[in-house]
Amino acid sequence: MIFKSKKNKKTLIYNIRVFLLLLAVVVIWRGIWNIFDRYFFPDYFMLSNILSIVIGLVIIFINDYELEDLV
Repeated sequence: MIFKSKKNKKTLIYNIRVFLLLLAVVVIWRGIWNIFDRYFFPDYFMLSNILSIVIGLVIIFINDYELEDLV
């Protein structure tokens, strides 16, 4: 038998769900990244990257998150 106890089965199901959530986050981030590459200053690569970083930092600080909370 694969599962010797209910605890092992629950742990496996939990790990699968975490993996699927991680995969979903990566896929969403990939889509956002492609939209930015196409529409957010597509001819100015460096400006697009710098503004993306600034916008991300502004969003973090507006939401009152500390950088330590993200690690």
